[in-house]
Amino acid sequence: MTTRAARSDTWAMPDRPETPFRRSLRALLRKRAAVVCMVTIFALYGGGLYTFLDAFGVDDGLQDPTQTNLSERRSTRVINGEPESLGSFADRIGAELSTISQLNPEIVEEFGPLSRDTVLPGRTEIVLGEDETLQPPSTRHWFGTDRSGRDLFSRAMFSLRTTVIITVMSVVLGNLFLGLGLGLIAGYRGGRIDAAIMRLADLVLAMPGLVYLIVLVAVFRDPITEWFRDLEDATGADWLIAQGVDDYVLIITALSLLGWAGAARFYRGQVLSLRERDYVLAAETIGAGTPRVLVRHLFPGVLPWFVVGFSASMGEITGLEVILTWLGIGITAPTPSFGTMVSAAGGFTSLTQYPWMLLVPMLFVLPLLLAWNLFGDAITDVLNPRLR
Repeated sequence: MTTRAARSDTWAMPDRPETPFRRSLRALLRKRAAVVCMVTIFALYGGGLYTFLDAFGVDDGLQDPTQTNLSERRSTRVINGEPESLGSFADRIGAELSTISQLNPEIVEEFGPLSRDTVLPGRTEIVLGEDETLQPPSTRHWFGTDRSGRDLFSRAMFSLRTTVIITVMSVVLGNLFLGLGLGLIAGYRGGRIDAAIMRLADLVLAMPGLVYLIVLVAVFRDPITEWFRDLEDATGADWLIAQGVDDYVLIITALSLLGWAGAARFYRGQVLSLRERDYVLAAETIGAGTPRVLVRHLFPGVLPWFVVGFSASMGEITGLEVILTWLGIGITAPTPSFGTMVSAAGGFTSLTQYPWMLLVPMLFVLPLLLAWNLFGDAITDVLNPRLR
């Protein structure tokens, strides 16, 4: 007699086969180094994304990265020949008497305890804020301040936003749309189209990358800035240049025009080996057009290699942006960038006296570069069957 449990097992649906994506993800998560890299990348990029709240008018709790915490001084007025009282002065500028007393010990020593009725000589200069330039890390400024008194923690967080924007957009535009798109077309169509794309890629690759970037930035900086000025005048959006959008567009364009050539050459080689596969020939036989073959049949075949190239490109672009800005041709003030932070750190003498100015950007840049590179190696190990 067949039991109910046996009948249930007989009619049970077979387990669905594991997809290649889930299998690769499971293998990747078994690698401890890959998990650490992913956590590092998510944490740093998450910090950069958090600062986007500021762009939408939401208080993010961070100090303005352009705010200089320098000493602020104001003078008392003389009204109708009579100096104003300290209470009137405090009400006029919105200051507390306790703060004034704390920041002006020499006035307290000369005139005694300050009160609202205290009358100081006309045009007495009163300190309203401490000079916080080159302050070491403290509870008020976690990573210290720079030569202008700007909080280095907030500048590092907003520099992460710059890194997020430039790396993601450069890889999407240069590696995905230009590199992958042109590589697929060149490898599949061949002939004159392949020759034209590859000769253009050879022209780009013939020049040293850094020299190529310097030339592109020098040629396009003024036209792009002028175009954004005209756009601000036409639309009334006077925040575009102030937020560094013109610099973002310039650097993203330059990095994309540099990065597509090597990517296109690599993807073309992969497509040349895939286009003779049976499933591609079968799709052509039933009348599939070029766009369908590229998207439905060839793109999935090169997708694993795109993931590997994506991780490698993210680290490379991060380093290039820092170098360009450090050289003075990348992101310009007041937009925060790790390159400007490294440049502001100064030389060896400054490093020995104010080490936090250089250590802060390195604390973010080095782990990010290392995480992207090690993550790319882990993905290669997972996706390359020879290394399994």
